[in-house]
Amino acid sequence: MKTIRLSMVAAVLALSIASTAQAADVKFVNIATASTSGSYYPAGLAISKLINDNLKVRASAQSSAGSVENVSLLQNREANMAIIQNNVVRDAMDGKGTFEGKAYKDMAVLCPLFTNTDHIVIRAGSDIKSLADIKGTRWAVGAPGSGTLLSNEAVLSGANLTLKDVQAEHIGQTEALAALQNGIIDGADVISGIPYSQLDQARMSSGGRLVIYSMTPEEQKAVVENSGWKAPVKIPANTYRDQPNPILTVSHLALIMVPSDLPEQLAYDILKLMHEKTGVLRKAHGAFSTFDLSAAPEQLEALKLPVHPGAKRFLDTM
Repeated sequence: MKTIRLSMVAAVLALSIASTAQAADVKFVNIATASTSGSYYPAGLAISKLINDNLKVRASAQSSAGSVENVSLLQNREANMAIIQNNVVRDAMDGKGTFEGKAYKDMAVLCPLFTNTDHIVIRAGSDIKSLADIKGTRWAVGAPGSGTLLSNEAVLSGANLTLKDVQAEHIGQTEALAALQNGIIDGADVISGIPYSQLDQARMSSGGRLVIYSMTPEEQKAVVENSGWKAPVKIPANTYRDQPNPILTVSHLALIMVPSDLPEQLAYDILKLMHEKTGVLRKAHGAFSTFDLSAAPEQLEALKLPVHPGAKRFLDTM
């Protein structure tokens, strides 16, 4: 029996040493995000700072075109963490949509990050009174390879429209807000956590010329059903300046994805750190107000996507 116990202890120690060595194999964590104007980039900065301050690896946040490009960055080993919206992950793993014939299955969920909300912004005084009225307008649809582009497609589907039905401007969110303020375009669907401080600043700078459109219940339902991946959400009254009423819109879940072979111990350590320092993350950026790992197991069960073993090991402790 003594020999058996010693063998068991030796096995546990060997496993611990192996896990530690495995985590040490990664010296640098590169987090792929999106354009600097949305919530992904500042979120990536906050997470990288957390890692730099607490773990023995270096981390940085990389701006990118967004979710679609981030899949490629993971696949090409140019990033080992990436923020990607849930529908893009599903399409990439199934080889559908943008990823037709080029599925990428060697990634796994580290955790759900936060809810991203569609803000449909139009010029005050425009003729846009419904989603159907967007037809023929000058509309910022997001940069190629971005999740914003896919979100615009989803919103337009609520009125049975496509990108071909608008005068599409393939620009990022910062450029879209500037173009709106300057009267160059008629509207845009910009995506962020709530509140979206850059949008609030743009509205204030425009002197009331920018309005956040509220969908009708029927439009909201149509977007959810036609897209198959958006969820209904209500922006509470007074979230933004001069917004006395709630705004009906849609949202989706942003996920942190990692390569399937990311060291298990490193994934565990990062997730444990993010859970323990949730308050720090929330102070860093308002989008983290919906970051809650206690809800992650239920969210992941609904998504039915592969979860990284290190993440699963940590989430099993909750």
